[in-house]
Amino acid sequence: MVTDGQVIALWKEFRKSKVIKIAALKNGMNRKTAAKYLQNYNLPSETVIIRNWRTRPDNLKGVWPKAEEFLAITPDIEAKALFEHLQEVHPLLLNQVQLRTFQRRVKQWRIQNGTNQEVFFDQKTIPARMAQLDWVDMNKFKITINGMLFKHKLCHFTLNHSNVESATICSSESMLAIKKGLRDFLYRVLGKAPQILQVDNSSAATHRPCKDKKKRVFNSEYVQVLEYYGIEAQKTNISKPNENGVVESQNGHLKNKVKQALTIRGSKNFANTQQYQKFINDIIDKANGKRKAKLEEELPLLRDIPAKPLPEYQEEYITIRNRSTVFIKRITYSVPSRLIGSKIKARIYEDRIDLYSGINLVFSMPRIFGSQGVVIDYRHIIHSLIRKPAAFENYKYREELFPTINFKKAWDYLNKSQTLRQATVEYLRILKLAAENSERDIDVALELLLADSESALSSISVADLAITPLKIQVESMTLEPDLGIYDQLFLNRGETNNEEHYQ
Repeated sequence: MVTDGQVIALWKEFRKSKVIKIAALKNGMNRKTAAKYLQNYNLPSETVIIRNWRTRPDNLKGVWPKAEEFLAITPDIEAKALFEHLQEVHPLLLNQVQLRTFQRRVKQWRIQNGTNQEVFFDQKTIPARMAQLDWVDMNKFKITINGMLFKHKLCHFTLNHSNVESATICSSESMLAIKKGLRDFLYRVLGKAPQILQVDNSSAATHRPCKDKKKRVFNSEYVQVLEYYGIEAQKTNISKPNENGVVESQNGHLKNKVKQALTIRGSKNFANTQQYQKFINDIIDKANGKRKAKLEEELPLLRDIPAKPLPEYQEEYITIRNRSTVFIKRITYSVPSRLIGSKIKARIYEDRIDLYSGINLVFSMPRIFGSQGVVIDYRHIIHSLIRKPAAFENYKYREELFPTINFKKAWDYLNKSQTLRQATVEYLRILKLAAENSERDIDVALELLLADSESALSSISVADLAITPLKIQVESMTLEPDLGIYDQLFLNRGETNNEEHYQ
């Protein structure tokens, strides 16, 4: 098949040689073909005849009118679903091998007869006017902290005009994560604030009023935080992520940058979250360095921010119940029993909860997320439970007293081989050993004893296997008395007496 390029080269060569045969040979054409293009002076693409006739029978002829009726009534129906429906109604007229032909036919029908589609309009960005907030799920990167899988997200802020951004690690989409991320964006990255912060309809910033399930309004705390920094709150329409297009686009770029940086680093493991956050900050700062020119346009127009940022925590005053537990953010936590009856100030961070008595930090614990969860540390209650073993059987949170699967297996074994009271006392003694020593060592000892059918499982056998008695080694010494010390002592005493006599 002759191309447009060949014909153009043919024309040029013919103008030089004036010989059709030579021009045709140099461009790989037959002489008659070359003569045709020299005579008509049209390109091959301009002489293509559009075929409007069929070269084979239409296998969809029997069902296509019915398909058009469906498409006219429900234009959003998928071609495959419509094909399967028609195949059930008219099994003799349709065969599975015709699916691809049917899909192409539906596509052409929609191009010619389909309904109008939604149009998206590019918007101009106004310097210093708006920033956008979104969340980036980082679980697919399988980041580990000290060898343990770290499930998390990034709270991602982007300034619309310059694309200057910040990202902070968070466990979930929460108000505390927003406060932490906004603090980093305003004070570490910008030093000023935009006029508007736009967010999607995340439950961290919005909620549904009781009577209207479709409409969402801002949470009061979210509005108060933005008012403190002089920022107006704005949200996208429901199910319209394109309205947050700037930060949505930056999400993809950020994930790609993290992926490349992890590849260069050669490891996805970090010693702690601080090291991982520094890794993210280095990526962000490097990207922001290329946006300085546009940021310079925005800085004079950005709003000043208060000298002191809002704290990254929320405060609640709680009283420790006699169950040695506290209820914070819909989660029940156990605390040391020495705090029972005390009125404590809880500072709730995004990743932890600190308990204060006055100005003194008395206890700190990791924060978990969810609804109606329970976190019971057996170390807080074992001393009391071992004195009240009967409470173990129906303890509301008993499942929390099996820290590993081997502890659960040990309880099942003891419960089958002994009476309920004996099994309870023995298991609580094992749990006490774990509380006073190393839980890991006790866990290994339980695994070994459970695997050995000849060994009896008891708190004594666990202690013998897991707890190594402290052996104090004393080096042997040879005592050789020096009698000259006594002679010197008597001589010194005599001199002292003589001096007293003369005095």
